[in-house]
Amino acid sequence: MSEFELLAIPLSLILGLGVTHILTGVTDAIRERERVPLHWLPIAWAFLIFLFQVQYFFVLWDLNESGAIWTWPVFGPSLFNCVVLFLSAGLILPGSRQSDCTSLIDDFENHGRFSLVMLALMLLVAILLNVFQFQDSLLSTINMLNVILFVLVCCVLMIRRYGWQVAATLMFAAAQSYGLLAVWSVPGD
Repeated sequence: MSEFELLAIPLSLILGLGVTHILTGVTDAIRERERVPLHWLPIAWAFLIFLFQVQYFFVLWDLNESGAIWTWPVFGPSLFNCVVLFLSAGLILPGSRQSDCTSLIDDFENHGRFSLVMLALMLLVAILLNVFQFQDSLLSTINMLNVILFVLVCCVLMIRRYGWQVAATLMFAAAQSYGLLAVWSVPGD
């Protein structure tokens, strides 16, 4: 078993548990829709976080293919980002055990926003890693995209006006789609 195969186990478990959080949260939201009215904004963010989790598997594979030596300076930030993605997934939607939740959008405003703090933290760490560990320019396409995504997440966090949150969310979804299709690690690449 190679170093990567061994170290990928805890990273994959953490990412997989995060995916489970997202899927369980969506399932619970659908089941509880009569008691807790659905709202598209938290579900959209849950989907966007889900895409980051799946895409992070490809980042790890790309890291392995690049010949990275799996020391703590390489493994530690990867582990940190997996944990932050897990926390983001766990905070975005209320669980079925949350009996005080009366609306998905209210829960998003009160609790789900902490999920976006975790997402912003992951993006910030990714920018710093790209610049300082992998020697990418801050002005490289991948870093500029991460900066744009970071700013858009911060906009959703800081701006309380619903219309602006919607606009920032839609711009985030468009930028993330571009990243998934054209910039970040892709399957089989």
